[in-house]
Amino acid sequence: MKKTLLLLFFLSNILLFSQTFKVNKLNSSAILSSMVILDLSNNYFDEKMLPDLNENDINTLSKDDVPFFDRIAFQPYSVKLKDWSDYTIYLTIGSTLFLTYDKEYWKDNLVVLGEILITQSAIGKWTKTLTHRKRPFVYDENISLEKKIANNSQHSFYSLHSSTAFAAATFGYFYYLDNQGKNYFIASLLFGSATATACLRVASANHFPSDVVVGAIMGSGISYLICKFHHSEKIQWKFGLNDIRVSYLF
Repeated sequence: MKKTLLLLFFLSNILLFSQTFKVNKLNSSAILSSMVILDLSNNYFDEKMLPDLNENDINTLSKDDVPFFDRIAFQPYSVKLKDWSDYTIYLTIGSTLFLTYDKEYWKDNLVVLGEILITQSAIGKWTKTLTHRKRPFVYDENISLEKKIANNSQHSFYSLHSSTAFAAATFGYFYYLDNQGKNYFIASLLFGSATATACLRVASANHFPSDVVVGAIMGSGISYLICKFHHSEKIQWKFGLNDIRVSYLF
């Protein structure tokens, strides 16, 4: 009995600190390169594809045209709250980097996180360009015309801050859950700071609620899919006609 318990304890510790992600250098290089090109290309095409706004365009805007569930975003524009949304996203990413650091596999973990962040960034940027939804502050009479007609004012959908925060949080908790199991404090830290980022983007009049909700879904979804793509299954079950085999990947 004691030997069995010792064996179980030993195996549990192996599982606790074993490899979570397996990275194929060729595949990851291809993914990262293509996503970087897609992301950077947006910096060029965004300016050319967005419609030029003028004073008449701004004056014809009506808050009544915005869905009722998004009108809560019509708040006074706040640079302070906007800055706080940057701080909370730094908290999410910083916490994720701390929780996923492993002296043996940190490079693989960093590659996977890099794939996640650049992929969600590229998709988010192009979505902004193609939808060119105007930010809530564009409807504010107290905001200067110069700010309202700037290209950035048409980047409301969807929130890249929200997408990035939830992508990082999902990656961090996926790794932690795989190695340590459920932990409500860690989940609250990661997803709480990501949620704070989303709320601050709305409160600062930079995004509508639907922008941050879609951003959270996209960021989490992209992160989860890439994590699953690289996930290293520690125990593999093989079923044959006459036997069942269990193998452990070291």
